[in-house]
Formats: sequence, structure tokens, C-alpha cells
Amino acid sequence: MLAGILLALIGLGDIVRARTGADAHRQRTLTTIAVVVLWAGVSAVAWLGLGVPVWGVLVTVVLAAAWIATTAPVRAGAGTADEDRDAPTAHGLLRRSGSWPAVLLAVAVAVLLLWGPLPDGAGFVVDWHDGSGLAFIDAVPLAAVVGGVGSALFLIDSANVVVAQALPPGLQRGAATGAEAEDLRRRFGRRRRSDSDAEPSGDSTVRLKGGRLIGPIERLLLAGFAVAGAFPVVAALIAAKGIVRFPEIRRETTGYQAEYFLIGSLVSWAMAFAAAGMCWLLAHS
Repeated sequence: MLAGILLALIGLGDIVRARTGADAHRQRTLTTIAVVVLWAGVSAVAWLGLGVPVWGVLVTVVLAAAWIATTAPVRAGAGTADEDRDAPTAHGLLRRSGSWPAVLLAVAVAVLLLWGPLPDGAGFVVDWHDGSGLAFIDAVPLAAVVGGVGSALFLIDSANVVVAQALPPGLQRGAATGAEAEDLRRRFGRRRRSDSDAEPSGDSTVRLKGGRLIGPIERLLLAGFAVAGAFPVVAALIAAKGIVRFPEIRRETTGYQAEYFLIGSLVSWAMAFAAAGMCWLLAHS
């Protein structure tokens, strides 16, 4: 159950970050306040409602805070004024870490899932679950419910962070500036066809349009159908995505789109199936 609580804390934190921003001081303050309030509510529900030991709640909060700290964007301080003026879409933000926070998170979730302490079985959420009288609620263990909620929250925006960390540098925030943009031009030969049609020739912005909305929907659908055992539907969704993106990839001459599509899709699908597997284990433990 602690694994689900950890994913819920991280998911809520990243949902708030994605919608409030982290550039201006006032935005950072509002983000911090919102995250603290939400985490306090989740911690209270875990302790009083689910019967999780206090030290177990503290462990999940510390791990979630470590995720937020190591994946938060920071303001670039080495750029010149001309570079900042020529790249307003990047807001001067650079990624702080690579893929190691996602690896450590996977290890932490596995440890909590396999060896985490069990709740004492006392709390208002436990009482509600046991006395709900609804067959579809009674048929699902409470640990699986918590894991499902936490996984769903994580797959919305936190999974986008993991995917961005797996992609080439400079693309994780949808923009590349300065030396990053020049490196991308050298590596991939040219910008995306759609961007070159929409932007002036002097703009070096690289964008992934719609990915931050399509990705969460895709992951939630794949995880949900996988938990339900609807594997033909899962295969159909994966095939449909490949068919839809194939014309765009086929027009490319540099291989950039194929690489971007494969890395992003495989990482996204892996997280969806991992979340489904965790829910399945909790439901049958």
C-alpha cells in the first residue's frame, strides 16, 4: 500500500507543478503551498484512514520530496542576455537531472511493494471499504484501490517527466535554445516539418505538439485495459498509434521522428504496464 501512497504523492506534486509553473517566485510559492496542503491531506488519510504507521507515511513523504527536488527545472544562469531574449519560449529553464531519479523511484516502489509494512487495518477508509455493501468495491482489496489511484495520478504528469528524461537533451520542455538548438540541428539535420511551416525560418524552437495530452490518455487507457485483461484492445491501441504516426515518420529523412517516437512510446508503455502489474499484484496478494 505504501507504493500506491508514494505514487499518489508524486503524481499530485507533478500535477500541481505542471499547472502552476516553476519560473516566477510567486508561482513557486503557490506551487509549494499547494503541494504541502495536498501532501498533508494524503498523509492524514494514509495515517488515520488507512492505518499506515506514522514512520511509513514519513518515508513516502521524504521519497516524494526527493523526487520533486531532483526533477525540478532550474533557471539557467550562464546564458547571456541576447540568448535569453532570443529564446523566450524556454523561460531560461534547464533540466536538473538525468534518468537516475526514475530508476531510484522504480527501486523504491519495488521495495515498498514487496517489503513495505502492512497497515494495522484500522481507519475510516478501511471501515468504509469493509462496510460499503457494494459488490464491485468489496471485490477489490483496499491495497489495490490505493495502488490504482496512485498509479493513475502518476501516469498523468509524472510519467511525462520520466519520458522527457529519456529523450535527447533540450526536448524535455518542448524547446531547445542556444547551444542545444545548434546541437539538435547538427544531429537531426533539420527541424520537424510541422514546426518549419508554423514558425519563421530564424526560430530554432523544437516542439512536440499534443504529446502532453495524448500521452496521459494513452497510458491510462493501456493500464486500465491491461488490468481488466483486455489485451486485444491493448494491442489495437498500440497498433493504432503506430498507424497514425507512420505517415509522419515516413516523410522524415533524418530518422529523428522514428527515434523520438520509439523512445517516448516504449518508455510510456513500460510505465503503463508496470502500473497495471503493480495493481494486479496488490489485488492478488
